[in-house]
Amino acid sequence: MLVHGAIVPPRAMLEAVDAVVRSVPVPLVATAAPSRSPKGLRGRLGRHRAEPEAVDEAPPVLEHVPVKDMKLPITGFGNLTRTDVHRVTEALREGAAEWRACSVRLAGGTALDFPGDWSVWAKLDGDVEEIATIGRGVPQAVERLGFFVDRRKFRPMLSVATVTSSTTGPFLQDVVDALEAFRGDEWPVEVSLLKETFVDGRPELVEFERIAPGA
Repeated sequence: MLVHGAIVPPRAMLEAVDAVVRSVPVPLVATAAPSRSPKGLRGRLGRHRAEPEAVDEAPPVLEHVPVKDMKLPITGFGNLTRTDVHRVTEALREGAAEWRACSVRLAGGTALDFPGDWSVWAKLDGDVEEIATIGRGVPQAVERLGFFVDRRKFRPMLSVATVTSSTTGPFLQDVVDALEAFRGDEWPVEVSLLKETFVDGRPELVEFERIAPGA
């Protein structure tokens, strides 16, 4: 089975931040023309622009990430046998014993945060250093078994939406401002192991194991 590691906030926290993003009024007429402002998100949005689409083919002003798909990805472990799944799980449990138990909350927001980024992000507040240690520790624990996994830098942020060619600078700024004002409840961080399966013919990640740091 295809297995992934991630940090998945509680459903209530995800629904709360999703509601914040969706609460921002959508412009009555979406336009693909970028703002002339060279600063802040408006300027960054102009640099990210794709070619404008025909009006009747224009995408939504923002592509929302479904709540069920929201997570902080850590790495993918590839296609594992049942035996390897057991080995990976045990290695992560051993590694987790050395990680500090920690808690965070969703608080603040940003967008287009790095080159090639098209996402709107909810940021984290709290034990962010500890969660970053976990993000580095998961690949390290598994690589001791001889598995070579994706070690791209773990980002302690949650993708909640994606900008499109219809997204305007002012609207995107309003979304980020709404996220900046948001402060969710704290929740204890755990590592979720997810298997890729098919639901109604579409791939979906389903949790089958959860590992608590410090346990």
